[in-house]
Amino acid sequence: MTAKPTVEVIIHPVCLRFRLDHDEVVYLFAANPDQQLDRMEKMLGIGPGETPIFRTNLGFLPVASTILIRGEKTLLVDPGNHHIGSYAILWHALRERGLTYDDIDAVVLTHGHSDHAAALLQLQGKPWIVGQGELDEMAAIEGAPIIAAKRQMMGPLKEISAPTEIMAGVTAIPTPGHTRGHISLIVDSDQGRVLIAGDQTMTQSEYRNRQFSHWYGPDTLAQLNRSLDLVQGYRPDLVIPGHDRPFQP
Repeated sequence: MTAKPTVEVIIHPVCLRFRLDHDEVVYLFAANPDQQLDRMEKMLGIGPGETPIFRTNLGFLPVASTILIRGEKTLLVDPGNHHIGSYAILWHALRERGLTYDDIDAVVLTHGHSDHAAALLQLQGKPWIVGQGELDEMAAIEGAPIIAAKRQMMGPLKEISAPTEIMAGVTAIPTPGHTRGHISLIVDSDQGRVLIAGDQTMTQSEYRNRQFSHWYGPDTLAQLNRSLDLVQGYRPDLVIPGHDRPFQP
């Protein structure tokens, strides 16, 4: 019998916020993930009714969950932001487990936002897996020439448009909402069934109480709730959110 895959968070999430005050950048930090997100914005009087999201004077320097799956292949899920890659944080996280970039068989992006995906280019030439339509989402933020260059630097691309087994025990499923092409992973692992949620579920409170960000509009909230219904239907034993610690639902 083939051994079930293992799942391990190799970089846990954290977040710094920063804003400009009298020509000085001031950093803000909170331990609680909900406080890092909407609560900090509300404390500072920032929200969708006051200003557009990219004019808030409140920067966001997040580290997302990076996950290693080992089975018949070795998969790296959400390699992380630019700093995680360029300062070798990802390299060290793998080295602590006796691995190098060469040992990664494929990279999975739950979505293309930079906090999850910018370190992708540390793994040039590797196959990569994204949701159908996610490259368009990435191009809207980074520009089409940047995404075209990434496609040239990376290996074969697989786009997920329906539940797809990407290796034994690991299924990628479309979970649109946070982005149009967002995907999550269901892993039937040696620890039970694990949901690697990405930002479909950013925090535990989103999963348990459906307390989604105040930046989401009605159509996006409807998509998020449908996607949450879908992943909860798999009855995971462990949930790994994009910006919170793993928890048992």
